[in-house]
Amino acid sequence: MTNQIAENQAETAPRNMHLPTGNRIGLVAGEGKLPALLAKSAKEKGYQIVAMALSRMAEEHVAPYCEKTYVVAPGQLTRNLKLVNDEKIHEVIFIGKIPKMELLRNVHKLDWAAVRELTRLPNFNDDTIQFAMGDFLKTHNIRVLSQSHFLRHLFPNIGVMSKREPTVEEYMDIQFGFKVAKEIARLDIGQTVVVKDQMILAIEAIEGTDEAIRRGAQLANKPVVVVKVSKPNQDQRFDIPTVGMRTLNAMSIKEFGGVLAIEANETMVVEKEEMISFCDEHNIALVAV
Repeated sequence: MTNQIAENQAETAPRNMHLPTGNRIGLVAGEGKLPALLAKSAKEKGYQIVAMALSRMAEEHVAPYCEKTYVVAPGQLTRNLKLVNDEKIHEVIFIGKIPKMELLRNVHKLDWAAVRELTRLPNFNDDTIQFAMGDFLKTHNIRVLSQSHFLRHLFPNIGVMSKREPTVEEYMDIQFGFKVAKEIARLDIGQTVVVKDQMILAIEAIEGTDEAIRRGAQLANKPVVVVKVSKPNQDQRFDIPTVGMRTLNAMSIKEFGGVLAIEANETMVVEKEEMISFCDEHNIALVAV
């Protein structure tokens, strides 16, 4: 078991990598398919997983791959910290959707420790909250691990994944959108833009990728170019840009078509085979740039 884990850790590590040092890991599981994919990958690599699911649905998804599962509330820091200590866990992974708006709407459910930490923050940007969480856990001798170590197979290299390649005009929109998306990502606003004829139709903010895409597609009322990138200082312990079938479905208003362009080696593609098949059927170009 130890040799297997050591061999896994010897793999080339991307930037911001935080590798596990033991074989027992806590998994803070939000919504979506990624928590189960990560739990399965970690189990196959020889790790024992104790899951702290943020909903009953999340618990159901990860349970088959975990030694133990608990349902917890994200705002109950003291209770969750006691659980981690009781389970003798010193390393945790955060993965899955945790809707920030839902958390802020239920601020009355936060315990005193969570309220104290939030009041120390200069703002409620994603980076600010995530870095503060990492620092808080570090003071309690708990390391936050990178998601990437367990999910490298979901990161595509540069290239066109669909049958259809973007046109020259679409490549121009990709190039234009990439620069804009990188700038809003640097400002910690969002990581996705919707482009048509080198005009920005929508910029992702707190509503999330899918809603931003729908808004841009509605404004264009025709196929659009969607560009999703990583942040310049992307902290892969907490958040990695991800696309899946929901991303593609958001691109359609009256008809399909258009382009979904992601940053190569920095964006996770969930349901890759299903996405490629869907793109080929609906004339969508899927490309990593």
